[in-house]
Amino acid sequence: MKRMLGHAAPPKQPRGRKPATIDWPTDVGPVRLLSVAPPIFLSGIPYKQYLGIAEPFARRHGKARAGFIIFPTWSIERRGVPEAIKRNFAQHSERYPNHRLRFICNTSEETKLLVDLGLPAVFLNKNFMVSDRMFRPLPEIKVEFDAIYNARFIPEKRHELAAAIPRVGYIAYIDVEDRRREQFRRLHQLLLAHNPDHVLLNALADDLPATMSHDQVNAALGRGAVGLILSEVEGSSYASMEYLLAGLPVVSTPSKGGRDVFFDPEYCIVCEPDPAAVRDAVAELRARNIPREVVRARTLAKIQPERERFLVMVDDLIEELGGERRFSGATWPFGDVSGVPWRLLETHLAEFAERLRASDGA
Repeated sequence: MKRMLGHAAPPKQPRGRKPATIDWPTDVGPVRLLSVAPPIFLSGIPYKQYLGIAEPFARRHGKARAGFIIFPTWSIERRGVPEAIKRNFAQHSERYPNHRLRFICNTSEETKLLVDLGLPAVFLNKNFMVSDRMFRPLPEIKVEFDAIYNARFIPEKRHELAAAIPRVGYIAYIDVEDRRREQFRRLHQLLLAHNPDHVLLNALADDLPATMSHDQVNAALGRGAVGLILSEVEGSSYASMEYLLAGLPVVSTPSKGGRDVFFDPEYCIVCEPDPAAVRDAVAELRARNIPREVVRARTLAKIQPERERFLVMVDDLIEELGGERRFSGATWPFGDVSGVPWRLLETHLAEFAERLRASDGA
């Protein structure tokens, strides 16, 4: 789940209408520094920054050897997007021949779109980056809600599909934009006015939800029996993996973006986008009463081989850039942070510079 206010995925445009001109941010994005020497970054595609942090890194460090593993933060199954990625890749590779760029995609279709354009892409859904140290079952917490829905209060998340469920707990976070603040206030008031047993679990400040830490989110998940994920299009959705690692079964609607890659039909139901269908799916999963440790263990079994593939990819890049392999076969080394944090790209680059200085002085 992205915690940085104001840097969530862009809104969908209405079908059949030419999108309005939007001043897309170019200074923020999700990045994890995987290796300092040689530099290797895991970086999302924020808005139209199709190569993530690769271009900002190049502007600061020129043609220094570096590797970048790049993933979509939103479905790239959209007209013109794969081609835009290809153009940016070709231009960057020509200008910075010492950079190595690889793509990991959240769905097989996304992978095919990039591979068909000659790009180095593999199907490797980034939800394996969610921390199983932070998200885990908490048996001491009492279940109070039929379902938990962890999502921004915006129209795209379709909170109205949860309306028929008797008891729902909501976890929210918002953008700093005025329109998003007003959307939250309007949708929150409307939803709770019609559903007195639905509760926002965030504290409120000026009628807006306070951001929750990962530990607070995990504790909130423990209060629900089922996790909800109801949007039509997004990215791979960290929330869906957070549910599973916390031991919650999941009710989803059909979607693009890859959130269903680690689903299991025993404890995940993909139902029609209809309030009655969502309610019935929640009731069915509650009736199955699958132990949370079973959901978690089976999810970990699914993501473990993907983590191993990822570590091999990182080591391959390290070796290609002149370093020595050090991750393959190791215990998962990236569980101290969950997901890939969104920050100012300058902040990510400053972190790299600080760690580089520290390694040089060691």
